[in-house]
Amino acid sequence: MARMLVVDDEREIVRILADFLGGRGHAVAEAHSGAEALALARRRKFDAVLLDILMPGMDGNETLRRLLALDPRAVVIMISGTTDETAAEESLTLGAYDYIRKPFDFGHLEAVLATGLAMRA
Repeated sequence: MARMLVVDDEREIVRILADFLGGRGHAVAEAHSGAEALALARRRKFDAVLLDILMPGMDGNETLRRLLALDPRAVVIMISGTTDETAAEESLTLGAYDYIRKPFDFGHLEAVLATGLAMRA
């Protein structure tokens, strides 16, 4: 069981991901903004973070920078519905483990998480 944080301004996306991850035995925390995610990450460590790139206020890439400053070993997987490859490439350059597009291929998501968590261990 891993400790997961799901961050997205779309509440339905957070619910879907939290249900999926929780159904696989992971402990899941939810955040709906970058600021909320950082507040949670200051209180506890997460093994993996699913982080939306495009959010109002603090965007995903700025949140990514700050999360990795708190815990450089966190496996951060960026998620987004945008087709803007520039933002995804920037995320990877900043230290994201991977990038997954909405709508999700849950088999692919599960494989990426498993690999990322195994590398973290």
